[in-house]
Amino acid sequence: MNNWIRTILLQVKLMILVLCCFTACSQENSKNMLFKHPGYDFPYQLAEPDQSWKLPAELVEISGLGFIDNNKLACVQDEKGIIFLFNLQTGELESEIAFGDNGDYEGIEIIDNDAWILKSNGTLYKVADYLLKAELRVNKYATPLSGKNDTEGLAYDPVSKNLLIACKEQPFVDEMTGKEPKAIYSFNPETGLMDIKPFLLIDPDSIKHYKGDSGFKPSGIAIHPVTGDIYILGSVGKLLLVFSGKGEMQAMINLNPMIFPQPEGICFSPDGTLYISNEGGGLSGTILSFEPKNK
Repeated sequence: MNNWIRTILLQVKLMILVLCCFTACSQENSKNMLFKHPGYDFPYQLAEPDQSWKLPAELVEISGLGFIDNNKLACVQDEKGIIFLFNLQTGELESEIAFGDNGDYEGIEIIDNDAWILKSNGTLYKVADYLLKAELRVNKYATPLSGKNDTEGLAYDPVSKNLLIACKEQPFVDEMTGKEPKAIYSFNPETGLMDIKPFLLIDPDSIKHYKGDSGFKPSGIAIHPVTGDIYILGSVGKLLLVFSGKGEMQAMINLNPMIFPQPEGICFSPDGTLYISNEGGGLSGTILSFEPKNK
C-alpha cells in the first residue's frame, strides 16, 4: 500500500475517533441533562474535563474556589483558616495565607484585591489586600445565619455588587418552615448587612419532579461572568442547577459521581472557563476545568 494511502486512512481513522468521542460526550451530556429551559444552551461538556489537577494532602478537604488569574486559584478547606494559592501551571501549592483560627471554612470569593471567606456558621471574613500577606487586615462580619443554616457557598455578583450565600440546611433565619426549600441570601459588602429575605429559593418539588427525589443540598455557588447565570453545585444530590439572574431555572444537570465524587467548590475565569473542585473523601482532592463550547 502506498504511503499516501496509509496517510489518508490514518487521517480518516483519527477523524472517526474524534467524532465518536464528541458524540459520546454529547450523549453523556444529554443523558445527564434532567431539565433544560426551551432555547437555553448549556455551554459545557461535563462528561470530560479539559484539564484536571490532583491536589496535595493539604487540600484533601478543599471546600471553596476563587479565581485570581489564569495561573492561580484561591482555595479554602474546611479545617483551617488559611487561603491556599494553587498554581495551575505547576499543579502545586504556591503559598499559604493564614487569616484565622481553625474552623469550618466553606467558600471564598476574590473581589478586586480582597478575599472574602465564608464559614459554615454564616460568618464572613474580609481579608484586605490578601496577596500582600504582611500585616493582614481581617474584618469579621456576623450575619443572621447560623450553624443550623450550614452556609456552604459564596459568590460575587458584579452587577448588584453583592455576595450571594448558599445554605445547605435550614433555609430561613427564623423558625419559619414549609416545604424546606434551599435558600440563597444576598449580603452587601459595603454596608456589611445581609437581606433577611432570601434572594432565591429552590423548590424541592422541582428537583423531585425531574430527578425523582428532592435530595439536593447546595455546596457551592458561582455567577457566570458572561451570561450572569447563577450556577449552584450540590455534592449531596450530585446536581448542578443553573438559574437566570431573575431566578428562573435554566438547567438541571446530573453529575457523574465518577467525575464528581464530592463536588464542593466552583468558580469561573472572566472568559467563562468553569472550575469545579472535589474533596478527596480519603483520596486526593481534585480541580477540574471545562472550557465553554463556544469559546
